[in-house]
Amino acid sequence: MNADVLATKVIEGIAVITLGSAKRIYFDAEMGDGLTQALDEFAGDPNIRVVIVRDRRRYWLFQPSLQHPCAYRNR
Repeated sequence: MNADVLATKVIEGIAVITLGSAKRIYFDAEMGDGLTQALDEFAGDPNIRVVIVRDRRRYWLFQPSLQHPCAYRNR
C-alpha cells in the first residue's frame, strides 16, 4: 500500500491505521479501498483486540464487542 494513502502498525494487539499524509489529506476511493483491505486483514487476526483509525488530527475507534461499535473523539 502506498504510504501516502495509509499506513498500519500493530503494537500489543492494538492495530493503528493512519489515513493520508502531509501530501494527501482528502479521503478518496483509493484510500477507502485501502482502509477496507486493512480492516479485512485485521478482522481475520485473532491477536488484534482493537483497531484505531486516525488521521493527523482525529481518530476513530472500532471495537466489535461494544454496544455502539464506533466512537468518535477529538484529540
